[in-house]
Amino acid sequence: MSGWFLEGLEIEGVRGINNEGDPLVLSFAHDAVNSVSAPNGVGKSSIFDALTYALRKKIPKLDELPASEGGGSYYLNRFHTKNTGTIRLTVRPDGGGPPVALTITRNAAGVRKVTAPANVDGEKLLDSLNRDFVLLDHKTLQSFIDDKALERGRAFAGLLGLASYSTLRQELQGLANTRAFNNHFEVKVLTQQETSLKASIAKQQAEAVAAFQLLTQTSLHEQKNHAAAVAKAHDALHQIAVLMPHCAGKDFADIALDDCVESIKKAEGGDGPARLATLRRQETTYTGQISTGPTDEDYQQLLALAQQRDVALSKTTGRLLKDLYVASRAVLTDDGWANKNKCPACEHEGSGPLLPELDVRLAAFQELEDCTVNFDGEWKAKSWADLRKLEEAHAVGDEKRLFATFAPKAELALTAADVVELWVWRNRLVGRASAALHDTKTKREALEKELPASLVAVTTAVEAARRLQKAWKEIDSAQASLAEVSSKLTVIARIKSFLDRASETFATAEADLSKRRLAAVEPLCQKFFGSIMYQPVKPSLAKADGSESLSIGLSEFFTLKDVSAQALLSESFRNAFAVSVYLAAATLYGGEPRFVVLDDVTSSFDAGHQFHLMELIRTQFARPMQVDGPQVILLSHDTLLKKLFNRHNGQGWRHQRLEGTARTAVLPQSDAVNRVRDATVRFLQAGQIDNAAPRLRQYLEHRLLEIIQKVKIPVPIDFALDDNNKQVGNAVGAIEAAVKLHKAAGDLVLDAAQQTGLQIQMASITGNFVAHYATGTTNAFSSASLQGVIQAIDNYAECFMCEDPPGSGNTRFYRSLSRR
Repeated sequence: MSGWFLEGLEIEGVRGINNEGDPLVLSFAHDAVNSVSAPNGVGKSSIFDALTYALRKKIPKLDELPASEGGGSYYLNRFHTKNTGTIRLTVRPDGGGPPVALTITRNAAGVRKVTAPANVDGEKLLDSLNRDFVLLDHKTLQSFIDDKALERGRAFAGLLGLASYSTLRQELQGLANTRAFNNHFEVKVLTQQETSLKASIAKQQAEAVAAFQLLTQTSLHEQKNHAAAVAKAHDALHQIAVLMPHCAGKDFADIALDDCVESIKKAEGGDGPARLATLRRQETTYTGQISTGPTDEDYQQLLALAQQRDVALSKTTGRLLKDLYVASRAVLTDDGWANKNKCPACEHEGSGPLLPELDVRLAAFQELEDCTVNFDGEWKAKSWADLRKLEEAHAVGDEKRLFATFAPKAELALTAADVVELWVWRNRLVGRASAALHDTKTKREALEKELPASLVAVTTAVEAARRLQKAWKEIDSAQASLAEVSSKLTVIARIKSFLDRASETFATAEADLSKRRLAAVEPLCQKFFGSIMYQPVKPSLAKADGSESLSIGLSEFFTLKDVSAQALLSESFRNAFAVSVYLAAATLYGGEPRFVVLDDVTSSFDAGHQFHLMELIRTQFARPMQVDGPQVILLSHDTLLKKLFNRHNGQGWRHQRLEGTARTAVLPQSDAVNRVRDATVRFLQAGQIDNAAPRLRQYLEHRLLEIIQKVKIPVPIDFALDDNNKQVGNAVGAIEAAVKLHKAAGDLVLDAAQQTGLQIQMASITGNFVAHYATGTTNAFSSASLQGVIQAIDNYAECFMCEDPPGSGNTRFYRSLSRR
């Protein structure tokens, strides 16, 4: 199996780990369970955060803070003077080979940089290690149980190694979403254009039929094809002697009909033919104006939509207030706004939560938006804007041009009153056009009676040819545009069909694969759960066919069958359920990361179940007991677990304990004494007393605890179990009490000089540092006096040591206060 183990980790300037110039260095064994324990506030979770940033490029718990908290500014340690966080990961290939060191830095501006050896893509390697089960904390376990089924299912896909498939499935579903797809490709606009073009073609075809009949005295529908119809129309003009010169050698579309009218005028004399042609053109124009645009039924439909919109509009209070509502809702849903009854805009506090009322008002705006979209679609589909031509032709004087005024506003929708006003105005214009048509028709008929029948017939033929030319030209243009629009819609439909099929096919395949892997995970999950809880409770996992949602339940709960896990399980059982799922998935579908980092996953377990979980990890899950198992790294602040870690240490287990503060440094206990001492001396030599004083206190605590451990000083039970009681005063008190006890018993191994030295050195430590440090000020300290304190601490520890063997110069601690 190929993959990577985590061999080493160095951190400086990240979260609660300052360690400026002296990084926290942790090493991990790939063939052992690794544990790191630390009291709360020392930096254990900062290790988890550093790994999270290295692998996932973010720290979610900081990014999810309210904006007012400025979570991004807390990625770096606030005491680090260089304002740069550095994380160095050393990973070793599972199959053997040299380790690879990756350095990740982040500066105060949030810029991330990854440095890797030559021929290694650092970001790509880190991405390959970013699997959902690699970094597991208590919050993740809780969310797995508490999440909705869909969110849980998507998270579970990551556990199964199917995160990329789940993401692709969601992306395909998003692309195939009809509303989003249509909006992106403007399908509604194209469909409206197609409908309008088809209507225009139909209208011009009807005009062509009428004109062809008038010109040729035959039906256009009887012609074999369009070419035959064109030839027939050309022949009808060409047969008229006066027009023959204008038709010879020309296509029908190219015949200059104005020249034909001039020839008729010259041949017959007078301007009668020209006036007749003009009257016929006017008659055609007026007829077109009257028939253009919406019908009475279209008016009724638009009026109904406008009335619906008016009702929706009455429920809202204007677009500016909508923006205010949206902003207010964002504040109310933010955890940073604690009082949900208080308005963030005016700070008025109501008797109940404001969010439900805001949602109602925003829903009204959505209804208004839907009504507006419907109105706009109807306006464009029924060609209301075309009535502007009627208005331009028949509005007189200073009359208000309503269609010119209202047409640009139609996208925002008009009121019902506006629609009624427009329709009344339209009818008035149609009346004027009808009157003009009647007047023109009367004049044309009178002129036809004055002119010879032959002249009227020729003029009628010419004007019919003009109408036919115009109709066929507009049909050709509209058909070209229609072909282009239809082609776009066809391509879009093919894309939509492909996306629908691809989304459906991929969703089915992803669901089937996920379900097969789920079937493999469930029995192992049940086994792990049983090894933790030892109760007649059996968890179950289920996914419906084709669904992303993952349902959790209990196939057995004592004597009950198929019941709700969320309703019945206590917190420890729920966490056991979640951790069992994660461990089972990691066992079966590990992938490239061969390590798992668990941060405080036992915090809700009682002591017995904590030990059961640790035993499960040690014997059934992790290396070395499971040869193909992952490398496990446990982070914990639990005192009882720390004792378990210490007991296992060296037996397929590597344990490290941290000490320190976020302000100064976090160091592993194995070499913390010397590192703290060396760092303190460096600060004192540089005159940096503020940085040295806290470390000096830490060094003193280390040496006192070392004496207690090495010399086996008895301590009270609360001192042994509670890290908060391991303070200087308590430690000194335990040591002095033990010395007095053994001295009174007459078996104290310390010689007279050592007994005297204890009093002298402790007096120096107490007088020069501890008493002053308790006041919270370092003004009374000097560098020289604090270096003297360090020497006094070392001298105090040496009072519990002996030379072994005598005369060798090598010293060690007494085995106890009564044994050399």
